[in-house]
Amino acid sequence: MNGQTATPFQTCSFEQMQLRTGDRLQMELSSDAGLTHHFTTVIGYVPKLSVLVRTPSVRGTPVEIRENETVVVRAFSGRSIYAFSTKVLVACRTPFPYLHLAYPESVRANPIRSAERVRVGLRATAANPQRDPQGNPVSCTLGDLSVTGAQLECARDIGDRGDRLQVFFAFKLEPQGYEVKLNPKAEVQSVRRYRDERNGGEVHSYGVRFEGLHATESLLLQSYIHQLLLSDRSRIV
Repeated sequence: MNGQTATPFQTCSFEQMQLRTGDRLQMELSSDAGLTHHFTTVIGYVPKLSVLVRTPSVRGTPVEIRENETVVVRAFSGRSIYAFSTKVLVACRTPFPYLHLAYPESVRANPIRSAERVRVGLRATAANPQRDPQGNPVSCTLGDLSVTGAQLECARDIGDRGDRLQVFFAFKLEPQGYEVKLNPKAEVQSVRRYRDERNGGEVHSYGVRFEGLHATESLLLQSYIHQLLLSDRSRIV
């Protein structure tokens, strides 16, 4: 897995983000030095005046956010990750908790690839019916992930280039913590082996391409990848 040269960021207006009501945002609060990433959604905005968002919540309880507090807001829209710094103008509690944010003068935009790969380290299993007709699963790790495929890392040999595996993995979507379980077929595109420097064992690494993902599954997977990119762009492979 080779590193990627960072794409130079651009600036744009808030309107150019083309956010819609219900779009998900991530917020970092100055009061916790950006150590916690909260998720919220867009309610609407009035150009040059205010952006309205739902107050983030933790386990159903609204997060305490002070007026005049500085927040960093991130969003995914189209093919870019956007970020801007702003202040909380008003923290409203009725008829439901929501915030008026100061309208940003400019927004930072970072373009991303349509099939961006991100480092994940998710637990997974893989079975190779061509080698084991009973389909016994082998424990492995998803080293990186995209909407089109993944890098599988296993402690034993499970296949060769061209083999078709059955892969199972799960992930959680914020802010509700909804667990998504996927079990796609995947064709092995590449195989390599290397020595794990931590324990001295051999690692079998497989680049696989997903096959037969339903549209809904692809959308859920894309949402998870965007969620990771919003929280940490250093995950990009």
